[in-house]
Amino acid sequence: MGLIENRDAQFMLLAGFIIGIGLVITTVMLNSVIFEGNMAVGAGTEPSKNDIINLIQITNDETRAAYRNAINISVPTSLMIADFTRQTQNFSDNLSTIYALHGEGVNLSWDVSNWNNDIYPYFTDNGTAGGSANWTVIQNVKDSDIIVNITTFGGSFNITLINSTTDWINLTSTGNFTFKKTSVQPYSIVFINGMNNAGKFKITGNTSDGKAFIRARDYILYANETFSTSRMRADFTIPISVPW
Repeated sequence: MGLIENRDAQFMLLAGFIIGIGLVITTVMLNSVIFEGNMAVGAGTEPSKNDIINLIQITNDETRAAYRNAINISVPTSLMIADFTRQTQNFSDNLSTIYALHGEGVNLSWDVSNWNNDIYPYFTDNGTAGGSANWTVIQNVKDSDIIVNITTFGGSFNITLINSTTDWINLTSTGNFTFKKTSVQPYSIVFINGMNNAGKFKITGNTSDGKAFIRARDYILYANETFSTSRMRADFTIPISVPW
């Protein structure tokens, strides 16, 4: 009888040991699942490269639209800038509200000193001194009207119209210049030596497939953006060519 009781005790100890091991394994597995779930949620809240690119593109589009709206009426520059500021502030407030719903923060401000002080951009690809001096403004052109206002002249500036032949328009001083070109054979409009010259330009026309286009630059405005989440903060400044 004593032997049977000892066996019962051994079985009870063995069962308890097995249950204990099972609880340990279950706890480890559960912790692993919770940890991986938290990692997935945390990773999902981090901004991707595409998120930043989309934010920059939205800011570009809204800034240009606000500028075009502001200059659409004939009023002093100060009133145009005030109108632009109201539009962009509304955009900034709405954007901040949308991002806040996702636990993220966006803060925007604009530097319009170039516009306010008539500081004109370079004829480089991005309008800044460090931009590419030789660049293609548009390709596949059928006809175009080109208006260039050079306010700062620092050396020979060329507008080149290229297809099977090349037409050189050599500008050698400040002033306003207007050119037209229509061609059966599509051509490209290229700026050459834009780094030492500043001013405004506007090019309108049609492509060879019949689509109207506008390429224009009055100023470079700067949008200062702060993007933040619970884990990171990014500050960046975007040079924006306006009106297009």
